[in-house]
Amino acid sequence: MPLEIVCSNCGVVIYTGFDLKSAKDVIKANQNKCKSCGKGLSSNDYSIEISKSQMRQ
Repeated sequence: MPLEIVCSNCGVVIYTGFDLKSAKDVIKANQNKCKSCGKGLSSNDYSIEISKSQMRQ
């Protein structure tokens, strides 16, 4: 199941992948801001949403 980190301001996917990464590491790699809208990102200000994936059988 892939992990996605999405900007809460504009909805752009900041990170997607199968490797579990901390929000802090992803935010730091993006210079603490969304590259699309420029909103400042904080590792203390995020939420986690878990959704069921659609798997083909």
